[in-house]
Amino acid sequence: MFPAEEHRDYLVPAEEIARRVAAVQRCMQSLNVAHLWIDHLVDRLYLSGSSQNGVVLVPAEGQAKYFVRKSLQRARAESPLEVLPHPGRRGLVAVLGGTAPQGARIGLAMDVMPAATYLWLVEELSGREFVDVSGEMRRLRATKSAWEIGQIRAASDQITTLFGEIGERMSPGMTELDLTGAVEGRLRQLGHGGTVRLRRPGADISIGTVVSGRSGMYPTNFDGPVGAPGPTPASSGGAGWKRLVAGETVMLDIVTSYNGYHADTTRTFFLGDTIPGPTSDAHEFCREILSRIEARLRPGAVCSEIYRETAADAEKLGEPEGFMGFGENRVRFFGHGVGLELDELPVLADRIDMVIEPGMVVAVEPKAFGTESGPVGIEDIYVVTESGCERLCPVPHDIIRI
Repeated sequence: MFPAEEHRDYLVPAEEIARRVAAVQRCMQSLNVAHLWIDHLVDRLYLSGSSQNGVVLVPAEGQAKYFVRKSLQRARAESPLEVLPHPGRRGLVAVLGGTAPQGARIGLAMDVMPAATYLWLVEELSGREFVDVSGEMRRLRATKSAWEIGQIRAASDQITTLFGEIGERMSPGMTELDLTGAVEGRLRQLGHGGTVRLRRPGADISIGTVVSGRSGMYPTNFDGPVGAPGPTPASSGGAGWKRLVAGETVMLDIVTSYNGYHADTTRTFFLGDTIPGPTSDAHEFCREILSRIEARLRPGAVCSEIYRETAADAEKLGEPEGFMGFGENRVRFFGHGVGLELDELPVLADRIDMVIEPGMVVAVEPKAFGTESGPVGIEDIYVVTESGCERLCPVPHDIIRI
């Protein structure tokens, strides 16, 4: 029965997991970290190939082990690691303590570990030094393997299909929520897992952010340029009750997902025949900025330099009102990494001095929110290659008339 027949093609190859564990162990050795404790869902999935509830313990040398609370049976079917029953918190600490002598350094992903877990480990394993390895984990995950890029391509294929069909489901009079329902329903049919995973604690986002007219200016707590009211104050953003109106733009900022890997893509639509000049001009400005970032997104480039050069270009060209977010929604980045989480490295922002490498996957999103007709702009996923970058979504960058 396990794994389910329909899951077999989605299992992470054993050699892929071995490569990841080996890379983590090399990093541990460089930091003189004896053991790694991983209990965060996405990091656990990355190192084990399974999202079952448990803890992955990685020694600096030797075999990683996956201690599972539930489901042990499913984890054994999905993960190539040695999968063992979880012995309880004290039992697991005893396992770790037995191989980590006094003074040993133990690595934790402190950016996502609950404070209660950290304090408990410090008390139970007194005499050991605890080291934050979250930055190293994120940097390792920033460069994708060919297998991972294949998953992201499949996620991008979902949005290519959706954008080719969505005009048939979009019309004046329907609400943004009506359109969101159509978008999310179709994506589930295409294999979307139904969740969007973010690294930042406390952040949440819907599968699809659909805004029209002035909705894109609405204040939001999400660290992105697209404003959105959501249906109630309990929502951080997303579509609201506003109805689509002829003569306005509609922005679809959609996060697709295939086998846990995300793609983040945006296209702008217009309800009507004649796009107003200022709207068209602002959109063309975003296209020009995107083309300049494309030219700079290549191995050896530095994220902060890409950002500063592009920001200088935008200023010289005369950026439109609401560029990269209206009012307090404005963000100070032009792109972000995408993978098992939506907010991965690298980030195209000032003071981020990470060097671009082949295999990195970046969502680039120049957008503007000050036109009378509504939001304009584009977002595309790029894979960094040996000589430049490759765009994954072939849908043209023009405003699409409906």
